[in-house]
Amino acid sequence: MRELLWSTFLPWVRIPGTPVYRTVPTPADLPGYRPYDAGHELPGATVDDTRSRRVCARILAAEPERVAEAAALLDRLGLPHAADEASWRAVGEWFASRAADDATPSLALDLGLLLGRRIVETREGARWEADADSVQAYPNVVVGTTVVAVPLQAVEQGTDLGDVWTTALEAEEYDPAAEFVAHLEQALEEQDGPLSDDEIGWLLAEYDLEELPEAARALLERDPDPSSGA
Repeated sequence: MRELLWSTFLPWVRIPGTPVYRTVPTPADLPGYRPYDAGHELPGATVDDTRSRRVCARILAAEPERVAEAAALLDRLGLPHAADEASWRAVGEWFASRAADDATPSLALDLGLLLGRRIVETREGARWEADADSVQAYPNVVVGTTVVAVPLQAVEQGTDLGDVWTTALEAEEYDPAAEFVAHLEQALEEQDGPLSDDEIGWLLAEYDLEELPEAARALLERDPDPSSGA
């Protein structure tokens, strides 16, 4: 109830008592590391989309500084962080094996930002983007409209970062027209008789398309619907 009241009437304000980044002593096993200190929620602690976008914007504004901090730490520890699967698998295993302490939230954020930056630098067209539909503030790495990685969340959850790296580089960009054509082809095979205007219109709306792709027109010409002027 408390979260509902705050998100309804004060969505731009941090809910009191939520975990935040704060100044903590540097752990002995992280030599020279300066933990992130911004006084805002962790990305998974926001409960409103307005607050989520604000926190995500702050995280991405700090990205250059935190990427440099993470890279310098890994260099001091002798952990490669190059653009390859093996390096990131090793970084993930190191993080997962480390005992959690007060610096862990900052370290997870910094490693996630560094991983995301390496993906953005390596995959053509990749960029950071806030998730406008989420109440959590994890920045996404996207190509076009396709989310290829959520690196901060992956680090937090102990996911194999080598797999995150590979998936981000190999994930195909979402093509709504191609998906529509595949769905239409399946529907034509499974349905006895042609599709109606309403059925085709529903499919177009499902894939957020305003007109039929050329490949779809070719399919419908093979299996025409006399009532359709689409």
